[in-house]
Amino acid sequence: MKKKVAMFPGQGSIYVGMGKKLCENHELARRTFEEASDAISVDMKKLCFTADLKELTKTENSQPAILTASVAAYRVLQETTGFRPHYFAGHSLGEFSALTCAKAIDFADAVTLVKKRGELMRDASGDSQGLMTAVGKVPKQKIIDICSEISASDSVVCVSNYNSLKQNVISGHKDAVIAAEKRLADLGASVKRLNVSAAFHSPLMQPALEQFKIVLNEYSFRQPEGIVLSNVTARPHTADQIAERMAQQLVSPVRWQESMEYLKEQKIRLAVDVGPGKVLRNLMFDNFPNVKALTYDASDDANELIKLLENEKTIPFISRCMGLAVATKNLCNDAQVYEANVVEPYRQLQLMQETVDAENRGASEDEMRRAKQLLLQIFNAKKVPANEQEERLQRLYLDTETESLFNA
Repeated sequence: MKKKVAMFPGQGSIYVGMGKKLCENHELARRTFEEASDAISVDMKKLCFTADLKELTKTENSQPAILTASVAAYRVLQETTGFRPHYFAGHSLGEFSALTCAKAIDFADAVTLVKKRGELMRDASGDSQGLMTAVGKVPKQKIIDICSEISASDSVVCVSNYNSLKQNVISGHKDAVIAAEKRLADLGASVKRLNVSAAFHSPLMQPALEQFKIVLNEYSFRQPEGIVLSNVTARPHTADQIAERMAQQLVSPVRWQESMEYLKEQKIRLAVDVGPGKVLRNLMFDNFPNVKALTYDASDDANELIKLLENEKTIPFISRCMGLAVATKNLCNDAQVYEANVVEPYRQLQLMQETVDAENRGASEDEMRRAKQLLLQIFNAKKVPANEQEERLQRLYLDTETESLFNA
């Protein structure tokens, strides 16, 4: 079973109409949008499907909108395919989507929180007219140096997103960002202004930090079901750290490239961009092209993803257990013990495999766990040494790609 990560985008992925197709085709998506509407007294379908783009991109609107569309997509994907990621990673605002889908916080609470987060970030921007710009084709250190040279006490620009080896984002006061854009463009950089309404992940958000800490303390976070990465540290969250890190995220750069490096170290094999757009899929391409990356928001990718997840269900785990049972040397000299603890368990494995074949499906997780128990019963009856048993089990997990199921 391949290790997977569910990735959730931030405000840069917003577009009018996001989530509409899901709601047209899935009752669960419709209920998710209705739940969000009830939580913050905003018609989320109207906001996401038909609102003017200028209205939708206001941060107090875009944050609950992106969260709702992302959670709706995740719920539908999970319901229709059984998708179960081992890791969750959210880009900026998407970290709230990740925490929600990992069940660290209730959805209604998350929608309320990000609505307030957006309002605080809007108010923190004041009249500063903050901007954000994506920068490519120049080294990260050169961007840092130029931002440092341009920044003054009353006009700041900084790197706000370390997205990939090919792309970073700068954020700050309008005049400082424009000056940095010009300097970088003169060096041959590509610069693209982002369609957001404030200078996120920069010192301009400092006024919102203390207020958001107070808001966060009104909510409780649970230990996530799965591993959720923090934008601030590029390492896993624990329940007692979530509130503090989510507050610090407002003024800290998004360490996305480092997060992807961590996932690569964990041997992630499949990365799914769950929410609107394909920004995170493309960033995974940039960072680690050898990791399979797909977006659920594009039909071709979604169809390929569904096929991949279906194929996972056909892991020949039981037949592999049967092969190991037969191939293992027998040191048992007691015929009755052999009949009860080798022959009979093997018959049960055969019956399980016949059932799976007859139903034209793969073994379920419960069936795989039962098959492992029967195999261990056979190993013990045959007096296989413990170290050899462990070696054979690890080989079984590797051959059938079930390391994450049994070694978690």
